[in-house]
Amino acid sequence: MPIDALALPLLVVTAIGLFGYALYLRRLGWPDARGGWAIVAAIVLATALAAVFAPHSAGFVAFGLYLLLIIAPLSLQTRLHRAIGAGDEERARRLGWLLARIHPTQAVREELEALPIILALRAGDDVPPAELDRVSRGMPEVRRAFDTILLHNRRDVDAVRAVFADPEQRAGLFAQGLGAIYVQAVACTDPDGEVLAEALTRALAGDPTFGQPERTARLIIQAHALAGDVARTSALAEGLAMYLARGDREVLLALAEWCAGRPDAARRTIARGLTQHADHRIARSTLASLDAMIVRRPPRPSTTHTPGLTRRLAALRGGAPALRAVSTFLGRHAVRPRLTWAWMAVLLGVYAVFALTGDPYDLERHYQWGALFVDSTFGIGDAWRLGTLTLLHFGGLHLLLNVLMLWRFGTFVEALFGRARMAAIYVLSAALSGLAVVAKGDPVLLVGASGAIMALGGAVIAALLLRRDLRTSRIGRAELIALAVLFGLQILFDSFTPEVSGTAHLAGIAAGVVLGALFLPRRDRAFLDMLEQTG
Repeated sequence: MPIDALALPLLVVTAIGLFGYALYLRRLGWPDARGGWAIVAAIVLATALAAVFAPHSAGFVAFGLYLLLIIAPLSLQTRLHRAIGAGDEERARRLGWLLARIHPTQAVREELEALPIILALRAGDDVPPAELDRVSRGMPEVRRAFDTILLHNRRDVDAVRAVFADPEQRAGLFAQGLGAIYVQAVACTDPDGEVLAEALTRALAGDPTFGQPERTARLIIQAHALAGDVARTSALAEGLAMYLARGDREVLLALAEWCAGRPDAARRTIARGLTQHADHRIARSTLASLDAMIVRRPPRPSTTHTPGLTRRLAALRGGAPALRAVSTFLGRHAVRPRLTWAWMAVLLGVYAVFALTGDPYDLERHYQWGALFVDSTFGIGDAWRLGTLTLLHFGGLHLLLNVLMLWRFGTFVEALFGRARMAAIYVLSAALSGLAVVAKGDPVLLVGASGAIMALGGAVIAALLLRRDLRTSRIGRAELIALAVLFGLQILFDSFTPEVSGTAHLAGIAAGVVLGALFLPRRDRAFLDMLEQTG
């Protein structure tokens, strides 16, 4: 059997992925947006050379480079942005150091040079103008963004609003992710609800970073705070607390009280926050700057609740349940998929022992170790093989594809369903997929965990079909794409590898859909009801 059966499919997937990545870079306006094609060329060349000089390793070369040059950098970038958003400086520095050494794109490596400056600005530190000039690399829009952040840190809301007055300049600052700063400056200088509603509409349309769940969640809470809706701000901050950094809750509540015309209550909230977060410099700096603004500015009348603002706030609030639904996948508070990691380690360990102690392609050894051979002699005494067959794999590429799919789907299922339900789906589906092959009766030696892993994909399908809040989220859409790609790769692998069974895979998907529907946690209606009853 050719071990490099997936070399071509992996190259196709890599090319498609790099094409999308290059378009993403071009959308950001980075000068080396074509850098992705250089990565594609490198992967194609390396795989072609492997096909000539080491033909049995071509698939591994393509697969390994795909993981190293595409998956790992993008995953680290996502983690880095979440760490920065959560105010976790140490973790952000560690991720930035690692990413700067493995990322293949020069634009990202240059962007990481500004990471210490970004962290310093978030902490309210004074950064020398020469340092800002250095990291902005002669790009005026980046330098202007740094200056605007400095004004925001000093809570000079009049100056911030003036910076955003020019439409072209405002669009450039929105592209730099400063939409939330603009909204706050508008609300702090004008209590008119229609003006706030217009600012929210502009920011949502122009700031692409609001596609990130963490940013969207904070904007929802911030909008209600700037509208002076203290009760709903408190309820949202509690329900979406996993998206907030330390001190954010007190800052947003104080803003809500100040915009409700209650400056004394706002200062008391800030004082409690300063006491509680005295050891966290970003939280301490943010709270202190807000307190200084409240003292410096004259008392502000309560924000007027106009029909336009009411509609805008209701629309924002409608997205809160979806953000809460996917919260277990995000940020520092995400569920760690320890069961998935442990089972990946088990599969890798069993294969290592199997390969080191003999020929990993010997069918007789597979049967001796617990593979399922379907023939007329199958009986109850062979039932134990329905479990052991999932531990065996026919070659390293078969194993790596299954481990990849287990990581991709297991992470989602474990976070959403919980470890006990995930284990039940896996075990029951493994047995059902094996029994389906037995029932079909075709003589085959069955090995591999893909039937049970396909069931995890089936559970994802059930979750996305039954839960609209998951289906419409960014994470839900990513899972749909992963399903299409990985199921497609599995079909290709099935066509090249007779030792795996399409019947087991289809039965696994069906079992996963049914079990996923039975075990699926229901939508959190209590949270939405609380929001509608508050205020």
